[in-house]
Amino acid sequence: MVTVSGCTDLTGTTATINKTSSGGNFENEWVKFQYPPELVVLDNSNSTHCKLEIYNSTSTNIENMVGEVFYCKSNRTDLSSFTKRKSITISDKSGIKIEDGLQVCSYVFLNSEYIDVKTMIVNFDAQKYRDAYQKVADTMVIKKVSS
Repeated sequence: MVTVSGCTDLTGTTATINKTSSGGNFENEWVKFQYPPELVVLDNSNSTHCKLEIYNSTSTNIENMVGEVFYCKSNRTDLSSFTKRKSITISDKSGIKIEDGLQVCSYVFLNSEYIDVKTMIVNFDAQKYRDAYQKVADTMVIKKVSS
């Protein structure tokens, strides 16, 4: 199971239509990326937020979840306290990557603010799916930033 802390939920009240993607290519109004074809992407996004869950099976229960991509608000100052952070760039946006052996997580800053920063999170199980994380991160195109 994958978990992330330090974000304020941006989810809206607009109805979500769950869609699945398989085959290694994903695109919606928010993002576009490639992923290993044995995985399945569940798209819980709507017109006000991006929320993707990545599974190792077509059975989309929490035990099979290996990663996620979502937008939230974070505090750049709070994130700077992580000692094992590495500066990264995804889709021409700066961010930080944090690995702890269990998870690999990137915080991609979508604007230049320091507090309530619009942020894209890319988070994966680091024990078995580090390569999947890297493929998603390397091919990510951010198409839309929430207003």
